[in-house]
Amino acid sequence: MNLLKPPPLRPGDTIGVIAPAGAVYEDLLAKGVRALEARGFRVVLAEGILARKGYLAGSEQQRAETLERFFLRDDIAAIFCARGGFGSIQLLPALDPELIRAHPKIFVGFSDVTALLNWMSQRCGVVAFHGPMVAVEFAGELEGGVSSGFWDALTGKRRLWQINGSSVLRGGASVRGALAGGCLSVLVTTLGTPYEIDTAGKIVFLEDVGERPYRIERMLTHLRMAGKLDDVAGVVTGAFNDCETGAERDVTEVLADVFADAPYPVVTGLPCGHATPNTLLPIGLNAELDGRNGVLMLVEPATRAAC
Repeated sequence: MNLLKPPPLRPGDTIGVIAPAGAVYEDLLAKGVRALEARGFRVVLAEGILARKGYLAGSEQQRAETLERFFLRDDIAAIFCARGGFGSIQLLPALDPELIRAHPKIFVGFSDVTALLNWMSQRCGVVAFHGPMVAVEFAGELEGGVSSGFWDALTGKRRLWQINGSSVLRGGASVRGALAGGCLSVLVTTLGTPYEIDTAGKIVFLEDVGERPYRIERMLTHLRMAGKLDDVAGVVTGAFNDCETGAERDVTEVLADVFADAPYPVVTGLPCGHATPNTLLPIGLNAELDGRNGVLMLVEPATRAAC
């Protein structure tokens, strides 16, 4: 299946905001919407975006129908997620991959939205964007959470770019592959389901937040035993913020042990995901990982050429 790229954003375009997972706080959503409008975009909120089913933003059916409806709407140029939490994976059985593929458009989120991003890349064959969310970074909850290149990438101005890691855990020659991955704890929940992440030949990005090192090691061991770390082109990790408080064995040691014999480059510390800034990563897009200098390079534009 050939990979489809969405059209770029243009000044004055409409951004649709949905809540595919956790319940949304109205004040943070309003702050994020104002930030988008200040950039010159119109904003349409999904009907029922403030719905609550406990910690969820409404029923599975409601959230799935809203997502598909926004992809079908010709007046919406991009879809931004309000926040993560939990619930995105619940939508997958109800979604039609052919519908999404027939209407490719910019779709942005991270954390729990990881499940949707990789499904869109694998099952729909469209680029999906791992990046800032409306009621989180755009609301100012993570100061400096939106990187300077975010809008340039989505508007097609930034054709190629690179992201520097903080260290090289396993060196080696540069490798190429499509980007996959996201939040580690979410990726592990796909194993053994029809929506299992495909890592073969991919550059796999892994990150998480607020997890103790033993849980990080448990999840990485699960991925390894499931064969998901065997045939990858390379691995890059985020900062794993708030994952080491009071730990006898820190995440750095865990990563060093898990990837000690990796025959591919492993670079750590990318400023992506639960990090500041949360640099945009186009899931499904071809990238190059420089195992000598610890640099991830995006080697093609993330959107279609502007007309």
